[in-house]
Formats: sequence, C-alpha cells, structure tokens
Amino acid sequence: MSFKDLHIKPCYESGVDDIIEDYYVPVLGAAVQYDRIAGFFSSTSLAVAARGIADFIVNGGRMRLITSPRLNGEDIEIVKKIVANDSSLSPSDFGLDLENLENEFEKNHVKALGWMLASGLLEMKLAVVFNDDGSICDNETISEKGLFHQKVGILKDTEGNEMSFSGSINETASAWVNNDEEFKVFKEWTDACEYFERDKKRFDEIWNGERKNVKVYNLPSAIKSNIVHYSSDFDRESISLKKYRAIRMKGFDFKSDRKLFFYQAEALNKWKANDYMLLFEMATGTGKTRTAIAGIKYLNETRKRLITIITTPQNTLSKQWKDEVDTQKLSFDESVIVDGSVQKWDELLVKLLLKNRAGMADHICLYTTHNTASSEKFTNAIQQNLPNGTDVLFVGDETHWLGARKFQQALLACYKYRIGLSATPSRWFDDAGTAKLVAFYGNANFEFTIKDALTEYNPMTGKHFLVNYHYLISKVSLNEEETEQYKEISAKIRKLWNQKDNNPDAALLLERMMEKRANIIRNASAKYNQLEVILDELQVKGRIENLIIFVSPQQIQEVLDILASRGIIFHKLTEKEGTKAEKRFGNKSEREHIISKFKSRDYQVLVAIKCMDEGIDIPTADVGILMASSTNPREYVQRIGRIIRQSPNKLSAKLYDICVDTIHSVDDDSVAFERKIRAKEQVRLKEIAENAINSIDALTVINSLD
Repeated sequence: MSFKDLHIKPCYESGVDDIIEDYYVPVLGAAVQYDRIAGFFSSTSLAVAARGIADFIVNGGRMRLITSPRLNGEDIEIVKKIVANDSSLSPSDFGLDLENLENEFEKNHVKALGWMLASGLLEMKLAVVFNDDGSICDNETISEKGLFHQKVGILKDTEGNEMSFSGSINETASAWVNNDEEFKVFKEWTDACEYFERDKKRFDEIWNGERKNVKVYNLPSAIKSNIVHYSSDFDRESISLKKYRAIRMKGFDFKSDRKLFFYQAEALNKWKANDYMLLFEMATGTGKTRTAIAGIKYLNETRKRLITIITTPQNTLSKQWKDEVDTQKLSFDESVIVDGSVQKWDELLVKLLLKNRAGMADHICLYTTHNTASSEKFTNAIQQNLPNGTDVLFVGDETHWLGARKFQQALLACYKYRIGLSATPSRWFDDAGTAKLVAFYGNANFEFTIKDALTEYNPMTGKHFLVNYHYLISKVSLNEEETEQYKEISAKIRKLWNQKDNNPDAALLLERMMEKRANIIRNASAKYNQLEVILDELQVKGRIENLIIFVSPQQIQEVLDILASRGIIFHKLTEKEGTKAEKRFGNKSEREHIISKFKSRDYQVLVAIKCMDEGIDIPTADVGILMASSTNPREYVQRIGRIIRQSPNKLSAKLYDICVDTIHSVDDDSVAFERKIRAKEQVRLKEIAENAINSIDALTVINSLD
C-alpha cells in the first residue's frame, strides 16, 4: 500500500480527528523511511517521536531522529563531552531518568526506539544551537527562537512517494493522550509540494550540519548504550495500537468524547458504572446506534479479546448496523453477518469462535437476527466453543422483542457485557417478558424520551434533536354492517371479561375476540374516503413526496389502488420484500433498493406494514398517515419516530391519524364497558398529541372521542 491509497487530510486536529488512528497508524504502516525532528531530548520527546511506529517496525522501516539537548548557559562542558563522544556522559546530564518513568506509554515507546538503535534501524543525532558570538544557546533562547518547537516529520513509502507534517508545539505524551494538538500535512505529489520541500530541506540541512549556528553530533555512546540496555526486554506488542488504546481508555469518561451528545455520554457512563449492563431507552431518531457503537469501541479497545454480538429483528437492520459500524472504522479482526441469509452460517460461527481461541482473531463482531441468536444452533455454538479469556458484548437492538418467550433463549448468562436498545422496552401485556429483559440488562435503564428530544438542543446544529410535528386527527364512523359486527363481538367480550380470571380458555378466547374487534376499527371502510381527502390536501400544496402510509394487510391493496388512480409513484414495503443482495438491485437487497429509491424521491410514497415499525432509517420522510394503529405504545412510538428524524432542510413533520369515532351501544352497562376498553386508545392518542406543535387542537379532538 502507498500513501496515495490512503485518505490523508490536509489538516488534523485532536478532538475532531483521532490523530493516532486517522493519521499516524495508516501513514507509518505504509512508510519505509521516517525522518523526525522531535524537540528537546527527553523521555517524552523520544516516546512521542515513536507514536504509531509499531507497523513501521514490522515494515523494517528506517528512521533518522534529531533532538536537541536541554542545556543551561553553564553547560559548555557537556557540549565538549558531546563533541568528544565522551564515555563519561550519563543520562542525568540530559535530564533523562529512564528507570523512574511512571507512564507506561513513555516506557514502551522509549524501548521501541532503543530496540531500533540496537537493530541499526534508527540513527539519532543531537543538535546543539550556538549564538552568533559562538556561545551556546540555552533552553530559554532556543525556545524564544522556536528552533525546535515545531514538530516536523518526513515520510517515504515503498513507491517513493513522500509527504511531511508540521504544526503546533503541543507535542508531549500527555498532549497525545489528552487530545491537544494540530498539524498540517503536505504531499510532494500535490500543489502543497512547496511546503513539503521546505520541511524536507529544513531536516536535511540540520542533519547534514548545513544550518548556520546549528551543529549536530552523533548520540554519545554512553547515552546510546543506556537506552539500548533499557530496551533489552522490548516487546513489539507493547507499542501496538491495542496497547495504546488500553492506556488511553484507562479511567475514560465518555463526556470527553466530542463525537457524543451529552445524553449519549450520560447513558454510556451509566452503563459503565452498572458493570457494562444497561437498557438504553431512547426515542427513535436520537442516535441509539451511535451510542452503542461508542460503547462497542470502548470495550473493543480495552479488552484483550472480545466478541461483539449485535442482534436485530431482521437482516436489513443487521446490514444497516454493519454499514454504520464500518463507517466508524472500528478495528475488528473479523466482522461478519451470521444469520439465515448466509449459507451454513452455523459452521461459519463455529469457525470464527475457533479462530478467536487460536489467537487468530482477537476481536470479532457478529451481526445476526433475534431469530438466529435465540436458535439452538447459535446458543449451543456459543456455549460450547466460547474460548476461556474471551469476553462477549451482547447488543440487542429493538430489544423488547427478546422478551418474547421464543426469543428469550438469546439472553445467555455468559454474555458479560450487555447493551439493550429500544424506544419502548416494556412489553405490552407481558410483565414476565419485561421483567426478564430488565434483569438481563442489570436492572437499570437510561431514558431519553421523544419529549426530551423535541425540547433539548443539538449543540452542533442549534436545532432540536428531533423535528417538531403537527398531529392531525381525522374522525370517521363505522358503517351499519361494521357497527353491528362491533356490537356483537362486544357483547361476547363483556361475558368473557368476567370469566377471564378464573378460566384460562376464556382468557384466550377473550384475546382473540379483542383482536377481532380491533380489526373492525383498524380496517373501517370510511378510512379510504378520508385518505383521499388527505391526499387532496397534500396535492394542493404541491407534489406529494416523503410520505409513508402505515396500513394493515387488509388495507394495502385498496390504498395502492387509490395512489395508482392519482398517478402517484409508490412502492409497498412489507415483510415479503427480499433481504438478500441481488444483481438486479445493484447488489442491494430488494428492501434496501426500495428504501434508497424513496430517499432519492424516485418513489413519492411508501405503503408500509409492520416492517417499517422498527429500525429502518429514512430521515427524509416528513409526512405519515396512520391508516391502522393498535393500542400498543411500541407501535405508535416507532411509527411517529419514522417521520420526526432530523434531516437537511426538514423544518417540521406531519402525522395524520385516521380514528374511528365513539361507537354508541344500546345500554348504559355497554357504554361504561366501552369507555373502559377504549381508554387505552385514548392514552395512545394523548401521548402523541401532548408533544405536538398543535397539542391543544389535537387534544380537543381526542376529548371529543370519549
């Protein structure tokens, strides 16, 4: 690999860039020659000069290093000894106290340079600066002149391409770890070659003793011997990036990560304090995925061996996760999708676990689905092949699903670290499943609600974390046939309601009757006329686009016909659309292809069933129509989350909700019972309304439904 294959920016700034991973490691990994001006001679300057040098050593790279001794005005005798290469010179003459170094970073990197000295891969010279009258410049004078304050490095790769970097004086080991520096990069093959030539000329002139008032001397043999001896136990792994990360992350506070929002940092610090187990109860669109990735990165960099398992409700979400993790450039030895979409996935899983055991893949990330993660094949493979000394981080996305009885097998006790992500982790009518989840994630959670996201400001954009929205409720009525069916089922429900506590069969039948009656409300025929009214309103205001219509399976064809009759370009998005990559879709899955066409506005409308309720990221959508909704809060929270994500030029959103008005019964007992049952629907409507821009108007309509 050459420098030209790397993405090298013209400027790097700590706090904005990860200087080690983004610059030093990739550049030195491609370099075979490294010339360096390191400032005053000290253990710290030696250590900093060696930053990111692990791969450079593996390459057999050669280095030339210039540093200046710290001298006071009366240190002329030291200069004479340097000139004479006097063996009586000692490290203390230069303020170099190797044996008492406390910082592990400095120790390991000084040893790296000592090993290079002993191996003939490093030449090192001391530069002594003189005044015009021939006297020695002391530390203060050198500092005033800035002669050795600017850091400069010149690098060459295997193809002969060269570049330099130079910048601020804040180059110390502590500055590296604490993020406080900035430098520019100049490539000889670009328009910045003039600056590169200046840096190269400066180094060469000093190295060759051609600079006025600067003389260079070989490193005194006594000092060289001392450094080489100190490095006798050098271990290449000790200066690897993994080692650096572990040092940097020791005592880490997520609030110092400038890529995280304040609430994300708070969530991760709470996770860390709770033994790395937590439910992240965060509103859709507030960055649950990014938050979890920061946690994954932290453990991946601080644990010697780690397997990360990320499980999602569907393969499309797994791919979305993998793309996001890849974008963040986390360092995994293996990063693989392992689910039913992959042939012989179970054999692949065992193979990866064995590679980890053999030390061939210390850090592995597995992307899977809840269905696969809870299968006997998956859990057995983990439990039977998990190597000793390897920790597991389990990330459950839309983790409320894992509380279901058929998925609970995924929640293995051997998963030491755990992150659960969900806008609504509580399971509807399943207290036992909810309790199972809460216990698995350490009996603690962090909450950042839709209300929080609509009122708190994003410091990077000056906008709220989610887009404010209008909630527009339309009332429709059942027709005569639907009303009679509703009343008949309601009568049966009333009888079963009184029997449910003592009769399991009655409880099961009650559940079926409740769902049957809900379907009458959900699929009321009058909703189609109201949909036409809403579409008319939207078309008057311009071209319909960025619209998602949420429907039931029974409604989808009628809705598609209505859109087609209006010449609206649409596509359905259901569980039937393929999740495997195909050539005809540009090596995307059919579902991914549909979503990308909607984002690019080739499709004006998506008509979606349940697969759009969770996880699919379409921030461009700004209008939603609820043709069918349940009283389950998870469903309506997820659906509103689809349309209120922030996106460029998105000022607000609209959510239309088509509701069935009160159904009047024939007797007073029925009225009281109906109000009790419909109370749950009121909760759903009021929660959405309270956070809307037009909350008063929306609540007025809702109250009229009582």
